[in-house]
Amino acid sequence: MTRIGLILLVSIFSVQTFAQWKSYYPESKSSKKETEKQNKEKNKQIFDTHLFAALKAKSLEDYDEAIKHFEKCIKFDSKNSVPYYELSKINATNGNYNIAAEQIENACKLNPNNRWYILTYAEILFSNQDFTNSASQYKKLITLEPGNEELYFMLSDTYIYSNDFRKAIAVYDDLEQYKGIDKMLSMQKHKLYRELNDMKGAIKELESILSSFPDDVEAMEILSELYLLNDEKDKAFELFKMIAIISPNNGRIHLTLADYYRENDNNDKSYEELKLAFESPKLNIDTKVRILVSYYQLIATNPEMSEQAYELAKIMISAHPNDLKAIAVYADILYTDNKFQEAKEQYLLVLEKDKTKSRLWSQVLFILAEQSDFETMLSVSDEALEYFPTDPLFYYFNGVSNKWFKNYNEAISSLETGIEFVIDNPNLLLEFYSSLADAYHATKQHKLSDKHYEKVLEIDPENVLVLNNYAYYLSVRKESLEKAKEMSFKCNKLEQNNGTYQDTYAWILYELKDYENAKQWMLKSLKNGSDISAVVVEHYGDILYKLGEVEEAIIQWKKAKNLGGVSKNIDKKIDEGKL
Repeated sequence: MTRIGLILLVSIFSVQTFAQWKSYYPESKSSKKETEKQNKEKNKQIFDTHLFAALKAKSLEDYDEAIKHFEKCIKFDSKNSVPYYELSKINATNGNYNIAAEQIENACKLNPNNRWYILTYAEILFSNQDFTNSASQYKKLITLEPGNEELYFMLSDTYIYSNDFRKAIAVYDDLEQYKGIDKMLSMQKHKLYRELNDMKGAIKELESILSSFPDDVEAMEILSELYLLNDEKDKAFELFKMIAIISPNNGRIHLTLADYYRENDNNDKSYEELKLAFESPKLNIDTKVRILVSYYQLIATNPEMSEQAYELAKIMISAHPNDLKAIAVYADILYTDNKFQEAKEQYLLVLEKDKTKSRLWSQVLFILAEQSDFETMLSVSDEALEYFPTDPLFYYFNGVSNKWFKNYNEAISSLETGIEFVIDNPNLLLEFYSSLADAYHATKQHKLSDKHYEKVLEIDPENVLVLNNYAYYLSVRKESLEKAKEMSFKCNKLEQNNGTYQDTYAWILYELKDYENAKQWMLKSLKNGSDISAVVVEHYGDILYKLGEVEEAIIQWKKAKNLGGVSKNIDKKIDEGKL
């Protein structure tokens, strides 16, 4: 214990002695500098450590961690511009433009001639829609790097976005002092003059392009349009002619010339230019199609226009031999001109190579219906349904063709399926109801037949075909004869002098035992073309018999038999001389 106490006593004495010595003999100036140097180096090491960590975190897109380390860098060295610069980049990336602008401004103050700092500052201000201050920064950059083309375009963008088009033009003018006449610059200036509605300025820029590049077709085309807008048609026309010489396959120019000649009543020259336009494979085929569509309404009434439509269509096919659209339009022209067989052949040519055009399938089916070619209609509609299983029109044609061949079950199946796909098309819905009614009548499903006829008349109470058929079928079944009479009378009122409809009304009167009036209506029917119908003539014989005119009745029955297509009792009527 004594030894330990002695050691402590000596130690305390030594410390006190050292302190006293320090007070009598202070540190030298060189020692202070050494300490400051060590502290500075230590802080630099810490700064570098955080800077390295920040840059690493930034490269890994761990921006929160990067920001934390960059802020510590600033704490240890607030005069270093790098952390401010890097922080501004991160905040700009995150859309924090106000904070980013403050940080990059600090960086620029610390390092005012750093190109990248100024550029970043300008870009951040631009992103923050502070176009005025952004322009100031780009001007600084241009002062540092005069003639840098990219900087001039950036500066001009600040003026364009702030709608100061005159200043943007002035920037392009400054750049032009370095580059000389440049097409791109003049084009940009022309667009800005257009925005200012300064036609003279716009025209001047395009004319300057042509003064240096006299064969520039693009500049000629735009300038010619400006001349037209500025009501300088003669100048525009001269340019059009020059373009046609320099670029003879420029279909758009030939179209423009065609319009010009037509407006000046030179139709022959206009058509010549139109043909040249159609000969150009470079002119979009859709443009040609739109022109040909305008001919459709004129084909039937104007032989000259019809001839032109055919010629232009054939030229278009030659110019676009691999485009099926050209053949389809030619087929449309034939269809419009009622050349159904030729149109059908062209449509089928297209469908052989491309079966995905539902409109063409429809056109073929309409032609087959017009030609009453139910056999082909059945096969074509079957094939069309393979590609378009939800198209109601194809089910309709399939049902109608099956009905023609008395495949009533198949017809009903197609029609019932197809009607489910009819949307916002009342006319097609009527056709489905009417065809279903006929098919159900043929299969003696009279309630369903009547139901569908009623549906037709709910939508179209003046549908003469359904009024006639529904009334006739009721008379054949001897049901609801007064209703049948009412419908048939209405039908004859809507369409007078139709022998078929008059026969129906006469037969209903016959079933109502009003034989005298039945005879009068039947005579009207015979007068209006029904004298060649075996059924109508046989009906007339039946009416005459009921009126006691037996000999005349037998004459009519014999006549009906000679016409063919009569009832199975006709021979018995003739032989026995009675019904």
